[in-house]
Amino acid sequence: MDMNQYLSMFIDESNDHLQSLNEKMMELESSPEDIGIVQVIFRSAHTLKGMAATMGFEDLAALTHQMENVLDLVRNDKLKMQNFIFDTLFKSLDALEAMVQDITQGGEGKADVTSIVEALQAIVRGEVPGGESASAASSETKPAAAGAVMSKEQVQLDEFQHSILEQSLAAGHRVLYIEVSIREDCQLKAARAYMVFDLLERSGEVVKSHPTVQDIEQEKFDRSFSLYFITEKEPEELHAMILNLSEIEDAKLTPIDSDTLVQLTEKQEEVKAPVEVEAASIEPAAASADNTSALVSDKDKQPAAKKVVAAPSRTIRVDIERLDVLMNLFSELLIDRVRLEQLATEIKNQELSESVEHMGRVSSDLQNIVMKLRMVAIDTVFNRFPRMVRDLAKSLGKKLDLVITGAETELDRTVIDEIGDPLVHLLRNSVDHGIESIAERIAAGKPETGTVNLRAFHSGNHVFIEIQDDGKGIDRNKILASAIKKGVVTEDESRSMTDEQVYQLLFAPGFSTAEKISDISGRGVGLDVVKSKISSLGGHVMVTSTLGEGTLFSVQLPLTLSIISAMMIRLGSEKYAIPLSSIVETGIIRKEQVRSVHGSKLIPYRDAHIPLMSLSRFFDAPDYNEDDEEETEIVVIRKGDRLAALAIDSFIGQNEIVIKNLGKYLPQAQGISGATILGDGQVALILDPNALIK
Repeated sequence: MDMNQYLSMFIDESNDHLQSLNEKMMELESSPEDIGIVQVIFRSAHTLKGMAATMGFEDLAALTHQMENVLDLVRNDKLKMQNFIFDTLFKSLDALEAMVQDITQGGEGKADVTSIVEALQAIVRGEVPGGESASAASSETKPAAAGAVMSKEQVQLDEFQHSILEQSLAAGHRVLYIEVSIREDCQLKAARAYMVFDLLERSGEVVKSHPTVQDIEQEKFDRSFSLYFITEKEPEELHAMILNLSEIEDAKLTPIDSDTLVQLTEKQEEVKAPVEVEAASIEPAAASADNTSALVSDKDKQPAAKKVVAAPSRTIRVDIERLDVLMNLFSELLIDRVRLEQLATEIKNQELSESVEHMGRVSSDLQNIVMKLRMVAIDTVFNRFPRMVRDLAKSLGKKLDLVITGAETELDRTVIDEIGDPLVHLLRNSVDHGIESIAERIAAGKPETGTVNLRAFHSGNHVFIEIQDDGKGIDRNKILASAIKKGVVTEDESRSMTDEQVYQLLFAPGFSTAEKISDISGRGVGLDVVKSKISSLGGHVMVTSTLGEGTLFSVQLPLTLSIISAMMIRLGSEKYAIPLSSIVETGIIRKEQVRSVHGSKLIPYRDAHIPLMSLSRFFDAPDYNEDDEEETEIVVIRKGDRLAALAIDSFIGQNEIVIKNLGKYLPQAQGISGATILGDGQVALILDPNALIK
């Protein structure tokens, strides 16, 4: 079978499982005694291992199997979670992520994880620094004599397993004892056994296997294995299904009733299930005595027979490129709709006008649906931060809580793809520069554990993301001293700067207040990247801080970058679009109100003066000059807390426009963020207010 067709699905599902493993490991670190979380982690790791083995990524499957061995001891109360174990498992997850990333980039998913595997094996052997040893395996996994027939003790069910089978029989389910033999010439016994278990688990629950699942996966068995199985299917149907698998020689299914179950438990009748086991094929210290392939939570104690079948999934995975194609097609439809509206107005035909109005309503609904399809919850970005912050705080010797709120807030997929890296820089800045060391916090009368709040929320047509810490705040004097030393500002300029202007110096290229270079900070690469990336997304970042109390970084972003509401304006014979999100208000200014100061034009606005920019001069519009008019229309735009007025010829009106990229063959035009096609087929350039104010 060609597995390449499943590669994309494997990568997507592997990333989902790895994200889930990271999240659950973080939960377990907070509640190390919660076996229920361990069960979830074990199931996810087991699924990932099976997927990797099926796809032929042996290194990935082998490392996941070593993790399973550790988790199996934990879930069977044979090992207590400790810091060393957490650190080793997190390193294992990092290695797995690197392997999946390599596969994504076309590699084979291979990596040298010898040190991690040795650490995991040491944990299984009980060699945990400062920890208690894992108890030796029970009598069920002790080596049998070579060539010996399986004894009564080796098929003995414990009390809990007996209870599961008993309740299943009482509920009317079938309990079967299944013996499977694999052909002698089979080269991959473990793979064939896995196929049998996978087949059975789709039709019921495996309660106990012999040998253990670990031993079977490591091919530590001869040619046969046996198991107790709960199902609702007919034995004949299961028998045929098993024999349909390649290289399976035989399968014997023996129904178990209540009387037989009692006899098994009381050891009054021997179940004939011959399995030859070599003495060297079992390692007592590495396996769990009562390992089962189907996990049952000790907390819930629910029998497998009463398992509730989950409802079918109502979601599907859609390739991003298909959504982009859908958006482009809808963009063309939107352009045609505007053209039809113009024609209907010119022709003044009632039937055409009614049809166009109906088309407008339908296309508006379609637009909402298309936009919602592109909207992605920001938790896809936020989910990777707890693990990152945990590792960062540990490396810095700090105690830290990351509190996430509003992770369900949705953003356009194009924004989601770009916002991750800027948020990483801001979080690292808060942990490194914001939160004090434990000793400093205690000396300042604060709790030794610092707090970083990561929030997201909607406000109008924008999404705000805030990162707030309760650390030492920003020292204005320290920033100015560093800025003057690096030549970012002069000493004279620094005296008149407001706090907000000082804080914005943090985003200057190459600026850093770190006293020493480390892997985390001090290399002059960081917050300048944040500002440039957020500005390219049409957003901006603001900083507020109180010395000794903490700092707040607030990032404002547009909901979408594909379809926006804009004000259409005219400059002579040319048309331009200004995003409504950047417009404060529109108005008219008289010629005598314009003041010239040091060569720049200023106009009065809200008890202050703001600069007036001539778009006709900026874009060299030869057929329009506002100096020839007594009154000029203006558009007041905003970038952060800075305002400016744009002098224009006239207003056309408000419209929804589709942003089109200028293309790689055109040079980057200053003050232009893109273009749009109007209903009459003309092209209008979209102004970039951020660049104009800058």
